[in-house]
Amino acid sequence: MTADRIGDALVALLVVLNVKSCSAVARIPVVLINGTIVTATLLLAPASPFLVIPEESPWPEPDASETVTHLSNLEVLASAPSQNGYLETIAVPDCEWSDPDLDDL
Repeated sequence: MTADRIGDALVALLVVLNVKSCSAVARIPVVLINGTIVTATLLLAPASPFLVIPEESPWPEPDASETVTHLSNLEVLASAPSQNGYLETIAVPDCEWSDPDLDDL
């Protein structure tokens, strides 16, 4: 679960992404069933199935200020003409070239 304001901002962003046929990555704070707050990474794209419903929780909502600002900024970026239809990249951790998993690529 996340804050109501974050859910509303996500829906507003998805509307713009659908109209502009582009995608974005959003990171939002969510509260797990045990009350722990973690960050969820969402890939938002046109026609992404998304549902926002009010839910009672014994835990306080996560702080929504920075996240709502970030989502609003993504919405502004999505509204602007885009060259590639993608708003944000996902960070990839540095890999050592000697990493044995690289041979599998």
